[in-house]
Amino acid sequence: MPNDVAAEVPDDCTVFRVVKKADIKPDGTPESGCFADKAADDGSSNYMSVYFSDEIEDAKLSVRDLQEKWGSDIYTVVAFHVAVLRAEGERLWRDPNDDFVGHGACKRLGDSTRTRSQKRRLAKLSKPVPGLD
Repeated sequence: MPNDVAAEVPDDCTVFRVVKKADIKPDGTPESGCFADKAADDGSSNYMSVYFSDEIEDAKLSVRDLQEKWGSDIYTVVAFHVAVLRAEGERLWRDPNDDFVGHGACKRLGDSTRTRSQKRRLAKLSKPVPGLD
């Protein structure tokens, strides 16, 4: 995890989180469990995987491409701005992988685990991406 993460990702960048469609509540918000850190044994190194719009756009790809990579029949994508996540006490950094361009990581400041109320807050702050079904 880099030390100077704030300077690397601009505040106005959009952050995408891939979530299961089955975890979207009737009001359109995702379940709070969609915002948990994953254990190191699943390859995510105990952070929440996200994708950054600036890299996706630079690669001439779209959010729909991201959704289709994961499986548009099972997954959808929700969005935040980096500034919103930082205001909620999250740190973000780029974490490239071979799965899809723009991969990054999100973790609580101080590397603590998100509480249930913090995950609920992120769920409420997330925005559906228009045009995805």
